[in-house]
Amino acid sequence: MRVTADRLRKNGVQSGGVTVSFTARAAWTVNITFPVPFTSPPVMSANIASGAGSTARWGARAINITPEGFQLFLFAGTSGATATWDNIGVSWIAHGV
Repeated sequence: MRVTADRLRKNGVQSGGVTVSFTARAAWTVNITFPVPFTSPPVMSANIASGAGSTARWGARAINITPEGFQLFLFAGTSGATATWDNIGVSWIAHGV
């Protein structure tokens, strides 16, 4: 089967990642644009590539999902906790419905 832009838009899978660095934050967001827009908002998942040190007890979530993109939201699991990250990988995957 040949993968075309139209097939990706309709029901394909797209993935990507970012490297995150910040100082003394309790939450962080970045806007992500899909390489190829979906026909409707896709189902999403996000993952922090490390669970040790400054990333412990942090979560990753895709929010404000549209066919064109989403916001990657990273947050401390403990209220009021802050952390400093240096080049931590965060990946995401989206699939059409």
